[in-house]
Amino acid sequence: MAFLPIPLVKMSGAGNTFVLVDSTRTSTWCELEKKLRIKRGSFAKMICDRTMGVSADGVLFLEDPETREEARYRWDFFNADGSSAEMCGNAARCAALFANKYLSSGVNGRYEFLTGAGLVATQILGDDNVRVIMPPIEDFQKEKVLVIDGRQEKFAFLNSGVPHLIRELEHFGDATALKEFARKARSHTDLAPAGANVTLYCREHEGVIKAVTYERGVEEYTQACGTGAVAAAYVEFVKSKVRNIDVHMPGGILNIQFSETSKHPMMSGNAVFVLEFQYFFEVIA
Repeated sequence: MAFLPIPLVKMSGAGNTFVLVDSTRTSTWCELEKKLRIKRGSFAKMICDRTMGVSADGVLFLEDPETREEARYRWDFFNADGSSAEMCGNAARCAALFANKYLSSGVNGRYEFLTGAGLVATQILGDDNVRVIMPPIEDFQKEKVLVIDGRQEKFAFLNSGVPHLIRELEHFGDATALKEFARKARSHTDLAPAGANVTLYCREHEGVIKAVTYERGVEEYTQACGTGAVAAAYVEFVKSKVRNIDVHMPGGILNIQFSETSKHPMMSGNAVFVLEFQYFFEVIA
C-alpha cells in the first residue's frame, strides 16, 4: 500500500462548510485524480465524512473553462452524500476567495463560475464579505400542496438555483421539532426525481427574517444555505414588497436584494478560510 497526499482547503460561508479543490489543468490534482481511481462523488462523500473526513457540507472542484469566453472557471459541485448539485450560493462566495488566493487575480475582485444553474458572477467586497449575483427565480408557485402523513401541507415552491419548498412559521423555534417533517417533504414523491431543499422561515420584522434549510445531499439542517436564503427572502418579498432583506441563519446573516431592473437576486455574506490540509489517500501501489 501507498499513500497519496492530496492538498485541499476547507472554507466556510456563514457556517456552510466546503472543501475546495484546484482542478485546473496545471494543478497537482489532475495527476493525482488519475491515480486515485475513484469517482469525484465518492471522493466527496469520503472527504465530507464526520469521522474519516473533515466534516464538510460539500466539495467543489474548480476547473478551467473550455473557452476563454465561457467563464473564468467551470464548477463541479458535490454534496456530502456524493450527489451532485447545480448551484450553491455559499460555495460561490467561498469559490471567489479561493480563486483570488490560489488561482488568479480577478479584475476588481470579480469572478465568474459556470455552474449547473448557469453563469454565476461574484465580487469580493472586502472584510471577508462577498457578493453573489444569483440565478433568476424560476418555477415560482405561491402555493404547492403535498400530502404528508395523510395531511395536506401547504408550501411555496421555487427554484433559486436548486428547487426549494418554503414554509413560513409563526415561531422560529418550531423548526427544531419539524426536522422529520422537513425530511419527508424533501424527498416527497411529487418532487421526484430531484427532490427539493426545505427552508423554514419566520418574519422577525420588516426586512428581517430567520431561516433554516434542510438540504438534500446533506440530509440535515445546515448552518446556512445561500439558495435557501434567497428562496425564503423571495417569498417574503412577494408578501411584503421589501426588496432588501437580511436572512438570519444559524451560521450567520445573509443579505438578499431584489432589484427593480434585474431578475437576478444579489446575495452578500461572509466567507472565510478554515484550514489548509493534506488528505492521505491509500492506494494500491
